Amino acid sequence: MEVVARRGFDATVEEIAQTSGVSPRTIFRHYTSHDRLILATVNDIFEACGRPAEDLGDDLDAWLESIAVTIHTRNIEILGDAFWDIHSPSSKTSEVLSEVTAVRRESRVRGVGYLTTVAWQAAGGRDEPPRELVLAFGLYFSAFATQALTVDFNQSPARIGSLTAGLLRMLLWRAVEDQQTREGDIESEVAPDR
Repeated sequence: MEVVARRGFDATVEEIAQTSGVSPRTIFRHYTSHDRLILATVNDIFEACGRPAEDLGDDLDAWLESIAVTIHTRNIEILGDAFWDIHSPSSKTSEVLSEVTAVRRESRVRGVGYLTTVAWQAAGGRDEPPRELVLAFGLYFSAFATQALTVDFNQSPARIGSLTAGLLRMLLWRAVEDQQTREGDIESEVAPDR
């Protein structure tokens, strides 16, 4: 993970072997090709990015802040330069690189869905969170947002996390209010006149 984060998919088996303290031959005993090694590494990257953060507890706002800082920090520290290889379309398409795309997508959709649902329910939302809220969580927690704000705007992961938490907090409470208003309108339409 360290070498791939530093060099992306251009990391060689020799570099990985040297950093791991084993021979390239040992690596090829476990992985049939460079692409298979990269796929296993990407799986490990998403596993590391998805490690549980702190529990929600009683303070939704503090949890949002903590989770946002954690995600943006992991996007920098764990994905590193592999971000570009994992997320950009490749002209070097192979079966294994297609698997990388599938792993990335499945991990993101599942992780964002989970975090949005936890926040939605903690804020008092009922049923499933609105699709727009899920998309907002996906956007603001994305490695694209992390990269753009660190590279183009020279922001730290902590600052990006704080900004992300504030925006998501606003969207979350607005979505809960909208649901309560809609449900209140439905109840007033059904309630008999007095």
